[in-house]
Amino acid sequence: MSTFLEKIRFYSAHIIFVLICINDSILINTWIAPGPIINIKYILVFYFSFFDKGRFSITFLFLVGLIFDSLQGMPFGMTSICFILLSILASYLKQRRTQTNFQNEFIAFVISLLITQITSVIILSYFSPAPFEYLLLAINIIVSLVFYPVLRTLLKVLYNY
Repeated sequence: MSTFLEKIRFYSAHIIFVLICINDSILINTWIAPGPIINIKYILVFYFSFFDKGRFSITFLFLVGLIFDSLQGMPFGMTSICFILLSILASYLKQRRTQTNFQNEFIAFVISLLITQITSVIILSYFSPAPFEYLLLAINIIVSLVFYPVLRTLLKVLYNY
């Protein structure tokens, strides 16, 4: 029985991640704002790549990114590239740190989020005819940085990392 509960606990992160990606795609089309304000997807990818390297595989991130792109109408593969890049950066920064505390983890998240957002802006500027709103991007990054400690605390309670 404990192995069944462990499998449910392990795959619950996958289910939550997929539901958030689908929910973001649906809400983007119904909100007045052209995009989500908090990058919960990026926070989850960073958190599980930083603390549990094997939780989200590259294949899983690639497939979910493709589903998100097709639901949202973005350049196909852009979100997959961002998810994979964020996962690789989080894993690399985790290996480079000798001491893991919240300050080091938060700095690693800031670096990873900025690199990922710059990559998405470059891809969108080359492959999307729609104009890009840099103010929305700045608000998105700031709000994601503010909500990272809240979501981190919630995930630490749920997954005991």
